[in-house]
Amino acid sequence: MELVDAQGRSGGLVMIWDPSVIKRTDTVKGEFFVTITGSIEGTKEKLNVCNVYVPNDVQKKRIIWMELSRLKQRLEGLWLLAGDFNEVMVGEDRMNSKFDAFGAVIFNKFIADAGLLEYHMSGSRFTFMTESGSSMSKIEPILVCDSFMNKSCAKLEALPRYLSDHNPLLLSCTIKDYGPVPFRLYNSWVSKEGMDEVIKSVLENHVNGEDWMKNMGALLKRIKIKIKEWRKAEKEKEEKEVYKAKKRVEEIELKAEKHILKEKEREEIIKGRFIIRKHEKQKIADLKQKAKINWARLGGENSGFFHKMINCRKSRNRINIIKIDGRNISDPKEVKEGIMKVFKGDI
Repeated sequence: MELVDAQGRSGGLVMIWDPSVIKRTDTVKGEFFVTITGSIEGTKEKLNVCNVYVPNDVQKKRIIWMELSRLKQRLEGLWLLAGDFNEVMVGEDRMNSKFDAFGAVIFNKFIADAGLLEYHMSGSRFTFMTESGSSMSKIEPILVCDSFMNKSCAKLEALPRYLSDHNPLLLSCTIKDYGPVPFRLYNSWVSKEGMDEVIKSVLENHVNGEDWMKNMGALLKRIKIKIKEWRKAEKEKEEKEVYKAKKRVEEIELKAEKHILKEKEREEIIKGRFIIRKHEKQKIADLKQKAKINWARLGGENSGFFHKMINCRKSRNRINIIKIDGRNISDPKEVKEGIMKVFKGDI
């Protein structure tokens, strides 16, 4: 157990963990936070868990955001931050409570600079409610790094608050295999040569049976398989082409340091950069489609931003844990069976 003493009526922090699950190797304490670093039992993965209490003071908030950002840069491994941040990200996270737009901008900048993501919360929309119920806010998000979100399947649930003015938060994490990911067809593939021939060949060689539903299912499955085979071959060709272009551009740039380039070399470097730029634009377009973000609102080709949005969508859309008869179920097979029962009306 680790703790930070309270200052007046608020600010005390306590960290308790199970030594059989997390083997602590280090502890870092600040005036308003405590962080334990350790390894997860059974893995070599390093984990940093930070418990935070942020006072409702603008200047102190800025100092704490800076301290936490530096700490995250210094300590390697997976990161999880939780506690009372006394700040919200958007106005919708407050009800009948004053929203500080400037404070939210600084808080969001800290989250973006630190590369943190928020888990979608079920059970309640807010985490704090006054005793009279007149005002509510979501001031206690669970923030994790993208590696943490990618490695684990998790469910964040706000439990009933009863006599407290804060909801207890339960983050259930598991590492499960939910089978193959769904097949996605990207718009950039349609404009490439060869894809229409792949689909035509499948349609021409398809033999219809008596059941039209089975016919359609078999046809779509065959098209999916052939497109995946075609895309794999195309990707290998593209990567080889880009590798050659990068290598050639690098060679010519080194020559340019020693003598004036010839006309042919200038043409080669322009052509090589065009191939590299075209490949990068295609990757970003695919990420944009995967993230399902309106391109016009972004104002820049930031692939890191798209990766974060994709991870956020995964967190919100993925059903990792369900509760049946008061019992949390995380086994993939049982989760699928439980969802089927709900749709059938058996539950």
